[in-house]
Amino acid sequence: MIVDTIANLGRYNIPSRKEIARYLAGKEALLLSVPELEINGRALFVRPSAYVTRNAEEGRFESHVKYMDLQYVFQGCEIMETAPADAREALTEYDPKADNQFYKAGKDISRFLVRAGEFAVFFPGEAHRPCCSPETGACEVKKLVFKVLIGV
Repeated sequence: MIVDTIANLGRYNIPSRKEIARYLAGKEALLLSVPELEINGRALFVRPSAYVTRNAEEGRFESHVKYMDLQYVFQGCEIMETAPADAREALTEYDPKADNQFYKAGKDISRFLVRAGEFAVFFPGEAHRPCCSPETGACEVKKLVFKVLIGV
């Protein structure tokens, strides 16, 4: 997992980081106009979203096998959570078509605030629960989730 400002994206050896940076530099006005946009076929695509954050207990932890998530918040802020593998109890079987599996919260949860202009990276196998309200209350968020194919 990585959390940083988008200005520091180039510091990390993240697959497709240059393509993501180019996308962000040229497309911000169109971010929410489509449900999903392929940047490099299914190897790199982005899912824009706009929502109001919720209480953490209303969400589920998820993990992926094939795709890394780079979640970039460009408006608002939210709490994202992670949990170690041994602290998770599966709620669903792995869905290979959706590339996700959901889990109960469990114990040893780490929480961090992601503000506008910041991103979080979750690698395959890293359980995460995004979209949670900060302590100040619910927040309107606009976010891009870049899906980067790194597994088979």
